[in-house]
Amino acid sequence: MINQRPLSNSTENRSAMSRAEFIRRVLIVAGIAMLAVALVWAFVKASDVFILFFLAVLLALLLRTASDAIARYIGIGAGWSLALVVIALLALTAGVGYILGATVAKQFDQFTTALPKSFEQTRVSLQQHEWGRQVLDAAPPADKFLSASPADLASRVTALFSTTLGVLGDLILLAFLTLYLAASPETYLEGLRQLVPPRHRPRTAQVLAAVGFHLKWWMLGRLMVMIAVGIITGIGLWIIGVPQFLILAIAAALLAAVPYLGAIISVVPALLLTIPQGPTVVLWTLVVYALAQSVEGYLLIPLIQQNTIRLPAVLTIAALGLMGGLFGVIGIIAATPLSVAILVLVKMLYVEDILGEPLDVPGEKSAVATA
Repeated sequence: MINQRPLSNSTENRSAMSRAEFIRRVLIVAGIAMLAVALVWAFVKASDVFILFFLAVLLALLLRTASDAIARYIGIGAGWSLALVVIALLALTAGVGYILGATVAKQFDQFTTALPKSFEQTRVSLQQHEWGRQVLDAAPPADKFLSASPADLASRVTALFSTTLGVLGDLILLAFLTLYLAASPETYLEGLRQLVPPRHRPRTAQVLAAVGFHLKWWMLGRLMVMIAVGIITGIGLWIIGVPQFLILAIAAALLAAVPYLGAIISVVPALLLTIPQGPTVVLWTLVVYALAQSVEGYLLIPLIQQNTIRLPAVLTIAALGLMGGLFGVIGIIAATPLSVAILVLVKMLYVEDILGEPLDVPGEKSAVATA
């Protein structure tokens, strides 16, 4: 009888501890669930701001990569090298605007004047055939958009990119976010690492470094693609005698930021503009755009995929459709790099850490070395 009381007390203590531990875990799970709901609600309410922040991260990676290269080459501090990069970019933008500004403005006026006429000529030609009339019946009323004045057309294009704060406010916010992130990325990375338990912080550092590695190379590769597509398109259209070659080259370069979809969209106005010049010019226009896409697909993309993860075409197109449907043009711009980051997270955190299957993720070894 004397030994039963301590045993009973011990059992009661373990039972009380188990109940307390259970309650603690329930509270933790409930807190995490509430935090997840709050984050989802915040993202839905301010999705444009979140996407804008992600775009600032991408631009900051480019700026930081350029400034680090200059710092290593010249031997100056990171802050001074970043200032040199920013000044050089501003000077380059001002120089290109001064040299090509008048030509671009003139060709834009020609573009907005010639495109509705070409569209009307195409519509008249299609109406002469049964299949052409069916195409016109199924097509959206694009003639209203194309018949707008240059000022109205510019305002409609600008409206496509307007988000929560407006175009000017978004650009200012994007510029400041990019500069702050590029100036001191270690501060924000350390803040992210502090959000996880101490035992997981080394792995968190590796994952963040690997994601940054992939996004950096994806951005550099896409920038190479945009420059190459713009140069090839501009030179090719100039050779075959398309008057608006410069504005079409700029459009092709900008749209090259969006894989697959950008190439299809960029060729449509070029074909419409060249229809009045005859089928020979139309055929050569197709050849020019096909050459630009061949250089991208068979030369540049394989080089990019040596340093970054490979996104399946179906996943890329699905991400473009989903982000475009939810967030518009700004969602389409962010869709592919966001998919790259998510795929890296899935491979490292789920496949490697949870499933225990080793993968050779590009950049992971270098991330381990720098973690």
